Amino acid sequence: MAKITFLGGCREVGRSAILVESKNGDKCLLDYGIRFSDEDRLPYEASLRKLKAVALTHCHIDHSGALPFLYNKKKNLPLYTNGVTLEIIERLIIDMLKISKYPYPFSLKEVVQVVNNSYFLKKSIRRKIAHDFYITFYDAGHIPGSVSIVVEVDGKKILYSGDFNNNNTNLVNSANPSIIPEIDALIIESTYSLKDHPPREQLERQFVEDVIEITQNGGNVLVPAFGVARSQEAIMILDKYEYRGKLFLDGLAKLITKIYYNYPNSLKNKNYYRKALKKAKFVGQEKQTQISQKSNNVIVSPSGMLKGGAALKYIKDILINPQSAIFMVGYQVEGTPGRNLLDNRVFKFQESDEKRNTDYDLNIEAQCKINHYDFSSHADGIGLHSYIDNLHFNNHSKQIFCVHGDNEATTHLASKLNSNDYHSVAPEIGEVYKI
Repeated sequence: MAKITFLGGCREVGRSAILVESKNGDKCLLDYGIRFSDEDRLPYEASLRKLKAVALTHCHIDHSGALPFLYNKKKNLPLYTNGVTLEIIERLIIDMLKISKYPYPFSLKEVVQVVNNSYFLKKSIRRKIAHDFYITFYDAGHIPGSVSIVVEVDGKKILYSGDFNNNNTNLVNSANPSIIPEIDALIIESTYSLKDHPPREQLERQFVEDVIEITQNGGNVLVPAFGVARSQEAIMILDKYEYRGKLFLDGLAKLITKIYYNYPNSLKNKNYYRKALKKAKFVGQEKQTQISQKSNNVIVSPSGMLKGGAALKYIKDILINPQSAIFMVGYQVEGTPGRNLLDNRVFKFQESDEKRNTDYDLNIEAQCKINHYDFSSHADGIGLHSYIDNLHFNNHSKQIFCVHGDNEATTHLASKLNSNDYHSVAPEIGEVYKI
């Protein structure tokens, strides 16, 4: 009888980590991430004796950031992933170690071990990791390289959705639950179980219309966006609805854009991607001030929640200009500078950090236009239920574990599923379940 131990991502978004164990004691980890909100940043501690492999759903730090910790003791642990995901996590984790003040219990040496022990697994290819223990990747539709994982252990099939999206985007194909084989249990994200996203096409058109209006009237538009996937998606949307003005890309988004060029099979349409991204000019540090002080420009740059990044090089000039705008295209977590700007029209940010080469002390009331466009790469409430209802369970238990959401989101989804004849729970950290 297989066991699932939840080591993170329980009634929280962060440090996703799930341990699957066979009756023989062989183990496989699904993701191993960190969280930023508390001092206790790594997954729950558990015995990793007889750990045979780690399988990674995607590159985001809340799913991948703690991977180097595993290589303190297990120097030859296989990590199953793909090329685009590995290249990005290497950069993200190295950057995290360089700029963070938190004393992570690993170093660059362990990051090298992660890279050296990585094996690339193609989608829909079944991989044996131990006796009667297999993993298979399926497209998750979240970002380039993202996968959902089917674990076969002791004759049972467990699907771990990871972060997924079954709505169409411009960058990647959406997740298709109909290609997943029959399963015995499901571990599913709950991030937006309480929310329904607005109609995508309508929102994209509105975003581009608003951008064109600002730039044609002499203003600049700053689009704070996550460097991984969201910046590229925003530029593709601008191209799709025929924004033909000046367009600049800055920060980490420049590197990620180049990485995506090298992995065309991870994209929905490689030719459209190249066409759209070629229209964006990459910004060097010497030109940042010039761009924000001139007019009719669109700047797409991290960080998505305005917690740092190249976007801050532009923000002062844009905030004080009534003709300009800041258009946010990602979720704004409570307490972040982006959320405060959205809710209160005030931008507050302080940071003096030699590692980051920053010295900011900003407290500015916005004179510019502020708006938010929900270009999410996660399934919403309707999408979650549609995905689940299109899966096939090969027994009557229909066990579902709701993770990767706050307490309200995970428990709400579990309760709703129970009322629909599923057997669902929002596990707490450290809990163990048998399948």
